[in-house]
Amino acid sequence: MNSIRKSSNRPNSTGSTNSGRMQRIVSQATARLSSDTMNSEPDYHGGGSGHDGLVRYRLHGPLTSIAISPEKEAVAVAGREVLKILAVNPSQVREVLNLRAGSHLSTNYNSNDVKWGNNATKSKLATASNNGAIILWDINRTTGRRAERVINEHSRAVNRVCFQPDNGNILLSASQDGTMKCWDLRDPKLASRYRFEGKSESVRDVQFNPVHQHEFAAAFEMGTIQKWDMRNPKALYDRKFSAHNGPCLTVDWHPSGRFVASGGRDKTIKVWDMSVDSRRPMYTIRTMASVSRIQWRPGYEHEITSCALLTDNRIHVWDIRRPHIAKYAFDFHDQPPTGCEWLNSDVLYSCGKDKTFVRQEIHQAYQPVTVLRRNGMGWNIQGDLAFTVDRSARDSFVDESLVPTKPTSTQSKKWKKGTSKLSIEDEFIQYVPPQSCGISHLPMFDFEAFSLFAEHYDISGDDVLDSCEKNSDVAFKLGRYRTAQTWKIIALLFQPGDTEDEDEEEDDEGQDGNKEGSQHQQQSKQLSLLLQEDESSESESTSSEEEEDEEGTENSIEESETESSAVFSEDMSQLWSTWQHQGVVNDLMDYYTEEGDVQMCVTLYLVLRHHIQVNADRLEDWFAAYIDLLHRFKLWTTATAVINACPIVRIRERNENATTINIACNNCFKLVMGTPQGAWACDKCHRLLNPCSICHQTVRGLYVWCQGCNHGGHLEHMREWFNSENKCPTGCGHSCTLPSLVTLGSPPASKQTIQHITNAMATL
Repeated sequence: MNSIRKSSNRPNSTGSTNSGRMQRIVSQATARLSSDTMNSEPDYHGGGSGHDGLVRYRLHGPLTSIAISPEKEAVAVAGREVLKILAVNPSQVREVLNLRAGSHLSTNYNSNDVKWGNNATKSKLATASNNGAIILWDINRTTGRRAERVINEHSRAVNRVCFQPDNGNILLSASQDGTMKCWDLRDPKLASRYRFEGKSESVRDVQFNPVHQHEFAAAFEMGTIQKWDMRNPKALYDRKFSAHNGPCLTVDWHPSGRFVASGGRDKTIKVWDMSVDSRRPMYTIRTMASVSRIQWRPGYEHEITSCALLTDNRIHVWDIRRPHIAKYAFDFHDQPPTGCEWLNSDVLYSCGKDKTFVRQEIHQAYQPVTVLRRNGMGWNIQGDLAFTVDRSARDSFVDESLVPTKPTSTQSKKWKKGTSKLSIEDEFIQYVPPQSCGISHLPMFDFEAFSLFAEHYDISGDDVLDSCEKNSDVAFKLGRYRTAQTWKIIALLFQPGDTEDEDEEEDDEGQDGNKEGSQHQQQSKQLSLLLQEDESSESESTSSEEEEDEEGTENSIEESETESSAVFSEDMSQLWSTWQHQGVVNDLMDYYTEEGDVQMCVTLYLVLRHHIQVNADRLEDWFAAYIDLLHRFKLWTTATAVINACPIVRIRERNENATTINIACNNCFKLVMGTPQGAWACDKCHRLLNPCSICHQTVRGLYVWCQGCNHGGHLEHMREWFNSENKCPTGCGHSCTLPSLVTLGSPPASKQTIQHITNAMATL
């Protein structure tokens, strides 16, 4: 299937004369390529020369568009300050003609687009200008200005012009004024023959159907695409659908005449089947940047070329059967390319904002898929490891062996009905990736234990001994004996007597002695208990036969161990006051940090936060990592409690971002969005929200209510009531207390109002 149509050579003496002149100009320029020195600015490859088919030619201004002559011998490049004809061969580029030479500076010559005519107009160019003018250029003129005609019918800039594929006398334009106009260049008056209004915003692109040439597609600023039939100019479009979220910047017909590709600012390329009444694209390609130009690659019906509007300097060639990664990428521009056109299936011409024209061949492009790693791995929060490995190396971008040689009977019927090969082949292709993948569970992280610890750990820190005992019990029940032992050690280190400041100790030595004695006695009991637990675990491992044979010996050992434990307790009581608690805790923190147990680090700190000091940066890292894990496991309540208990301001501010309290109507239960004046009426049922329980009037400002019985009212009225009462004013019998009262206001309260609320609540 060929996407480039050959121009039919009609017997025309004028046309043959013009063709001869053009051929002579190009042949003379080609003959001088090998001997003349380039007059333009120096280029990357020596003023327009190249090697291995790659040629880069530098001009004196940014370029916006490119057009290849019908005979494929020359190319026209246009820009704000440039309009030239270039002769190109695989090794060099030569400037043949400067159409702006000798012309006065005018906004008519600031070109947005350029197109080369065909057949009878193959020696003519059409350019679109920013001021709404369309200029026809005759490159065969030898005297005077080469601008043959200037058409001024558009009121705003012309974005695109297009010649009918087999009739170069028909010219179509798309303008920023929202209209499309068609001209017959044989008309001496040169008034527009047809006017098409899409009833939309600006028209960004128009393209004729290469098969049904009376049809054309138009892209609009609103993101829509319209298909028109020139045989019914007074009628509206034949079809219209929303294609992109944002402006649709470019369209191009598939060589079959059935499919249309579109590109937009939403960074997508979409392929549409215009023969069916479907509003969903057949294919969607997501690009890295907004798409400014697209064109199907001739000879490859599944491949399409795209240029980016901004940020991306590459030209990509996509295979629509594998839309997630480009098949080829040309990277020869220093700024985003503005236009590209295929000379044939292997040679691509392009121009860009970097003032450069580039001739490039497909073998010079790189394949992005070859630089990607096909092996990968990833973890999830449950401890599952997913991985992929290569099966075997493949040379082709799409495995053609997966396409059946014979379609099924149903598919054969569709083929007989004239369905395009593009859609038929894709209906029964089954792509098999070249990787093998698997998922394995590695029990390196017990997410169930993590969740239970988070929900049952005591992080209050008000009573260190009580918190340690509770946390030790939780760890012991979950089988984390080392963690349980850690909490017991912390409980021994931070006894109530040890945690008091030295300045607060009493002067009476007798009282100090009693306090120290009771403290040491309690510590000795704790250590004896730990030793007894170790003894019981060791005695369970002894066989029953040894117990019967050595019962007397065992009793003696037990007595000796009891005596030794008492001596150990006494010795420890003498040295206990010399221990450095901060150093022991730091060692514990270092151990659990190396283990990656941020949950234990944060919980230890919260329990001991009044008695230890930790580096602020280290502490912030612990809290950030722990809160992130809690959010991943959707433990929102625990995460909020941890955030509120954190001493770091940046962490606490997380609870203040995007905090919203929604009010629901008590009649229809729809959310009440409210107004800038307050949320006091429902938009759906048009009823007022609950009135004040005391004055029975609508509350249009701050509203105070009890979370226990849901009754409330004006702040002042509720304060006056609870100054002398403790029951709800509605008579429901509920005892409304300060913790159950909530204040809600709209609009946001000022500092004075907040202080007023605080004072009012303090009196309750």
